[in-house]
Amino acid sequence: MKTQSRNPENCRLPISDLGSELRSKTEAQSTASLKNLTSAPARRYMRRYSWPLRLAEAELEMRIKLTLKAVANRTDLPLNYQHAVASMIYNRLAASSSNFAAKIHDVGFRANGRTFKLFTFSRLQTRKSRVLGDRLSLDDHEVWLQISSPVAVFIEHLITGLSKAGEVRIENAQFQVTRIEELTPPTFYDQMKFQALSPITETTNGNREHPTFLTLADDWSQVMKRNLSDKYQALFGRPPSDASLKWTWDQNYVRKREAAGWRLSVLADIRGIKVRGWLMPFMVEGSRELIEIGYESGFGARNSMGFGMAEAN
Repeated sequence: MKTQSRNPENCRLPISDLGSELRSKTEAQSTASLKNLTSAPARRYMRRYSWPLRLAEAELEMRIKLTLKAVANRTDLPLNYQHAVASMIYNRLAASSSNFAAKIHDVGFRANGRTFKLFTFSRLQTRKSRVLGDRLSLDDHEVWLQISSPVAVFIEHLITGLSKAGEVRIENAQFQVTRIEELTPPTFYDQMKFQALSPITETTNGNREHPTFLTLADDWSQVMKRNLSDKYQALFGRPPSDASLKWTWDQNYVRKREAAGWRLSVLADIRGIKVRGWLMPFMVEGSRELIEIGYESGFGARNSMGFGMAEAN
C-alpha cells in the first residue's frame, strides 16, 4: 500500500508555541514573498533555482539540495564538520527570523519528555577531496548538501536566509550558494528500503556525555518505533494512528562489506563527544506515518547535528 505526501498546510505551523510569533509584524515584510508558499493544495515536483531566487513563484518541498562553491582557491574544513554545518543552518534561519531560529535552537518540539529540532542534513558530497590529519581538503570547489524538515516554515526561513546573502560560511570557509534544488519526496509505502546519507545513531541509555550506542547486533525496531512516534507527536500534538515499525539492516550489504574488510560504522567527534553511527542501507516496515516523519526529520538521534538522513532506494 502507498500514501501521498502530507498536504503542506498540515505542516505549516505544527505547534502552538511557535504560533503567532512566526508571523509577527516585525517579520511580516521580510516574509511577505513567502506568504503563500505552503498553502498550495499539492507540491510540485523537483525544480531548480539559480540566483536571484524568485521565491514568490515557488511551492516548497520538505527537502532541498544546496550546491555550494568554495570562494577561496584552497579550502579545507574540519573532518568533523557536522557542528559547523548546523551552525551555518541556524545562522541562515536567523537571517530570515532570529525569533524562529532561537525557538528551534532553544525550545524545539517536545513530546514525552524529549525535545526534537525536527530537521536533519546529509554529509557533504564532494567530487574530489583529501583527508589531511583532522582536516578535509577540497580539491574540487563544488560541494553538495541536503537539508530536510517536516516543518514547512523552517524551509521557508532557510531559503529566505540563504537568498539574502547568496553565500554561507562553514567554520572559516566561505561558499557561494549557486543552486537550490527542491527534491521530490518518494511515495510512502508500508515497506521501504533506504540508503543512509548521514550516519544513523541511537543509544541504549539517556546519558548524552557517556552514551552506549546501538550496534548491528541490537534490536533497533523498538528504539526506532519510540523515536519516530515521539517525533510524530511532537510535530502534530497527537500519537500516530499506526505505531507499528520493524527495522532491518541490509544483511547482504553487511556481509559483502565485512568480507571486503570495510568498516561499517562511523565515529564522529561532536564538540568532544564521540558519536558512533551506521552509514548503510536498511529497510523499514509498518506505519507509513512513522516512515514519512523519519524521512523528513531524520531516523534516530542527533538529527540536527547531521545524523539520520536517508534517501529511498
